[in-house]
Amino acid sequence: MRLDVPRVLVTMGEPAGIGPELLVRIAQLSFFAQVIVIADPKLLFDTAQQLNLPLQLTKIDWSQPAQEHQSGKLYIEECHLIEQAIAGQLSKANAPTILATLTRASELALDKQVDAIVTAPVHKANLNQFAPSFLGHTEFFAELANIDKVVMMLATNELRVSLATTHLPLASVSEAVTEENLSRVLEVILDSFKRLALNDLKVAVCGLNPHAGEEGLLGHEDHQVITPVIKKFQQQGKNVFGPFPADTLFTPQKRKEFDLFLAMYHDQGLPVVKAFGFGQCVNVTLGLPYVRTSVDHGTALDIAADYKASADSLEYAINYATQMAEGKLP
Repeated sequence: MRLDVPRVLVTMGEPAGIGPELLVRIAQLSFFAQVIVIADPKLLFDTAQQLNLPLQLTKIDWSQPAQEHQSGKLYIEECHLIEQAIAGQLSKANAPTILATLTRASELALDKQVDAIVTAPVHKANLNQFAPSFLGHTEFFAELANIDKVVMMLATNELRVSLATTHLPLASVSEAVTEENLSRVLEVILDSFKRLALNDLKVAVCGLNPHAGEEGLLGHEDHQVITPVIKKFQQQGKNVFGPFPADTLFTPQKRKEFDLFLAMYHDQGLPVVKAFGFGQCVNVTLGLPYVRTSVDHGTALDIAADYKASADSLEYAINYATQMAEGKLP
């Protein structure tokens, strides 16, 4: 019998970055969850020694009930690096192990052994040398789950922003904002929140062009593409509104009125949410059959050997995942 304690699996990320340090630091904190890391145990012990912090690792027994986290202790699903990781120095040799940890994390989540995955940052360019098709965590997990559409959401406690397009050159965005794509994005968002029993989610949709096109003077996509999609969802009884000019959409009044904002492209929405809560911000993948969150920063190779990284973002990502796994919206 599982106890009523969520199981959260945290990946190691790039072993030469700050990921291992973050795992040791979050071990010292309190969580209402069983925190399980998938990592190289020797690397964690060496890192704990560098930080002068206590660390006890217990191999996870998946047949046993979940236990609430205890400070200074971590449950571990072991992986072993091919060569010793040196802080700040990338190793192509370890790329297969990093990808294997992500594959194992996906397996455990799909088998419902864990309730959520939280990912520490990986170095995409390093992984690309071993696996040229690797684009990032989001695409990797979606492919393993056989999901054709997922949506990125960055969130703080007071602002949630999803993206209609993600990592595209700005010149390619307008072609990617189609009725079909925008409809699928909204479907994923609404279905994901429906699983949290949040059926009355109010979504504000950003316009693509300045002033939402200003009635065609500044572009036709807002009137010809975005507006018809919004009207279609409204006819289905969904609380989807817009398109709104993005420059005035994130005001305090609008943040109180809407639960989620849908930006048309990466740098239309993410600078806003990161300005509100960098370090207290989480990346959520909507559309997967399990909860997946991530930190809002990179591998920080330049400071990895200093052992002075902040674990605030990872702590926030774990707490956010725990609450979502319990059917709550932070």
